[in-house]
Amino acid sequence: MNGIHDLGGIDGMGPVGPTAWEPPYHAEWEKAAWALFPFAARAGMFGLDEFRKHLEGMHPLHYLTAFYYEHWVDAVERIGCEKGHWTREELDKRTAYYLQYPDAPLPPNDDPALVDFANWAIQNGFPAARQIETAPKFRIGDKVVVDASVPRHHHRRPRYAMGRVGEIVMHHGAHVFPDTTAAGGGETAEHLYTVRFAQSELYGAEHADPNACQHVDMWEPYITLARS
Repeated sequence: MNGIHDLGGIDGMGPVGPTAWEPPYHAEWEKAAWALFPFAARAGMFGLDEFRKHLEGMHPLHYLTAFYYEHWVDAVERIGCEKGHWTREELDKRTAYYLQYPDAPLPPNDDPALVDFANWAIQNGFPAARQIETAPKFRIGDKVVVDASVPRHHHRRPRYAMGRVGEIVMHHGAHVFPDTTAAGGGETAEHLYTVRFAQSELYGAEHADPNACQHVDMWEPYITLARS
């Protein structure tokens, strides 16, 4: 789906303004928010793409004004409500309690195995490469066009590349396909390619550096051979 999360190429958002150094966390609660993802994923509550789908389902105004890790908390809360792990009323009740008693201790839950898993996840991530029997449809050097349709589900096609023509420069084998896993319907895999686009193709000659290009990873269902 298209949404406010897909910011690439949008005008009027102002400069990014990078800083020389950014702390990994700005408050203690952000550390706990980070832990929600690997621990909930380990428990089988959701996978990466289902998590991303819920990040993108935030209200646009909330999405733009929330802290980064607030997105994570919001997504985990909604997934848990949808799957019956807790209710909105339970979350509101617990929130009200800690707002009234901010120094109250959290329930103890010492689990060394979870700590070991978090350390492993930081170092290794969650590899998405898979083996499939289907041969790739495209070869390095092929000119391809990106599907410009707008599905009503999660996908990983950036809006600025939809309908644009690029050249395949790498083939990465098969990787987990986000469109199906985000829906919670089980894992499938598709061939993954890196496609090189001229900046003028993406943004128009008036705004692009004529000598610059941009590389975007595209799953096989996202692209078709371009007409010569």
